[in-house]
Amino acid sequence: MLASLGLASALALPGPALGDAVKNPTTAAGAKGAASATDEAALFGRVACTTEPRSRWISEEEIRRIFGVEKYVQVKFKISRYNCYEFYAIGREGGVVEAYYHPITGQLVRESRFGPGQGGTQ
Repeated sequence: MLASLGLASALALPGPALGDAVKNPTTAAGAKGAASATDEAALFGRVACTTEPRSRWISEEEIRRIFGVEKYVQVKFKISRYNCYEFYAIGREGGVVEAYYHPITGQLVRESRFGPGQGGTQ
């Protein structure tokens, strides 16, 4: 894909080529010497939080408290592909919030607000 855009040689990425990760899922899963999922996420501008084991993460109950679910009329919670706590929520005024939190520190990593009132109450 990068070659078709003329970017493959300009980027000169270390480790296996991106196409190799698709052909060999063990490389994509983080074998030693291969690019990690966090590196892949950063390359494509996605939010990546941690590779630490889930036993070290704060609880879902705690991250919901930090996010402030009581401020919203509807909240969807999930764990993102790159190991962040991810929320999608609709505020009382109809605004939508997309937020990513670090699962160990509980810190906000990225937040986007759209629509009326920009989601939740401040």
